[in-house]
Amino acid sequence: MKKIKVVVKTFTQEQFFGYLYLEDDIRVQDLMNDERKFIPIQKSENSRGRGNEDVFVNMVINKDSIASIEER
Repeated sequence: MKKIKVVVKTFTQEQFFGYLYLEDDIRVQDLMNDERKFIPIQKSENSRGRGNEDVFVNMVINKDSIASIEER
């Protein structure tokens, strides 16, 4: 399993950073073109935790709402 940092832009003009977890032989492009309607992503929040660590929210997003997704 590999952790991929991505930038997601939605059709509602929202943009956020996050992480996808993919099998070693799967690309982001493969994920976007498979039959699943929803994908899990770890979305980065623009805040810090108590120990000044980055804060992430686990969410599921409908692929039909994604305008673009880029690896970083």
